[in-house]
Amino acid sequence: MIGRDPDHPIAETGADGQPDPSARLTVGTRVVVRQRLVDTPEAGATDVIGRLAVRTDDVLVIDTRRGRVAVPRRDVVAAKPVPPPATRPGPAHLRVSVDDLALVAAQGWVAVEQAALGSWLLRSAPGYTGRANSVLVVGDPGVPLDSAFDHCEQWYADRDQTTMFQVSGPARFTIADHPVAQALVERGYTVGGGRPDWSRVLVMTGPSAGLPSPTDTSPQVLAEKTLSEEWLRAYSEGRTPVPGITEAVLTGSERQLFLSIREDPNGRIIAVARLALHAGWAGVFGLWVHPDHRRQGLARRVMATVGTIARENRMPAIYLQVSEDNDAAIAMYEALGFTVHHEYTYLVQPST
Repeated sequence: MIGRDPDHPIAETGADGQPDPSARLTVGTRVVVRQRLVDTPEAGATDVIGRLAVRTDDVLVIDTRRGRVAVPRRDVVAAKPVPPPATRPGPAHLRVSVDDLALVAAQGWVAVEQAALGSWLLRSAPGYTGRANSVLVVGDPGVPLDSAFDHCEQWYADRDQTTMFQVSGPARFTIADHPVAQALVERGYTVGGGRPDWSRVLVMTGPSAGLPSPTDTSPQVLAEKTLSEEWLRAYSEGRTPVPGITEAVLTGSERQLFLSIREDPNGRIIAVARLALHAGWAGVFGLWVHPDHRRQGLARRVMATVGTIARENRMPAIYLQVSEDNDAAIAMYEALGFTVHHEYTYLVQPST
């Protein structure tokens, strides 16, 4: 049964001016949709739960455990995202599959343009991050691998971009362990494309209950719903922005918060992080502390606020991504109770 969840509004206005409960559902998200049963003698409804594969103006296509189901949008009476299902025993942050968590993270960092090929997700945000400019390989593309590769390469060529694939696997997986990765290497793709930070990325997860609560003596962390120019300037000190594209990606999730710490109450911003909020999950992106203020506990202070927000929003699990070569960050996250859920690597098309 679908209840009215104030954290996930489910009624928006459609093109015809009528409430459209499915307006905010995002392709790739696990959802529950209540469908009006129009062919029954008595008014009734049924719930459809699964991954939203396709959304058009007229229909929602949902991959359920019993197969693909098409739900006319005019028959939807309620809808909202739900956490991915548990596939193994253990705490909330460890019991979801690699593919399911990869899809959750993709909803936390949404590209400017996206397209589906079967279960694969093609993403483009020219010039800004590998995650937003690569094919997320999950499940089955629905066509033979060579045809899938050809389709993806043409899609990126049409946008004057190099084709990249984000391939995930268990901790310490190798290219030989992954059929798609192995096929790409045989096709001439290179692991990481010459960038050490793209060769192996750790996806770490931890329980929100395990993060400490802020103390009265901790620096204040401001959490804002909107992206400010000042926050973006501070964030951009740690990476090169692409005007227009960076802002679109940072604000592209269904819900996000922009966290910051100032040098003093009226001073400059010296630490930032972006928090994506999902059903059951919180995702940490872009945690950065100014070089002059490192080793002062500011990153831990930000993470304490992340834990508080997650607990207040009934999100038991937190995820983040960190390059394998970032030893200091990994050590801090481990000390906070995070462990490696899975890893991913980028495979980059050879230059011609």
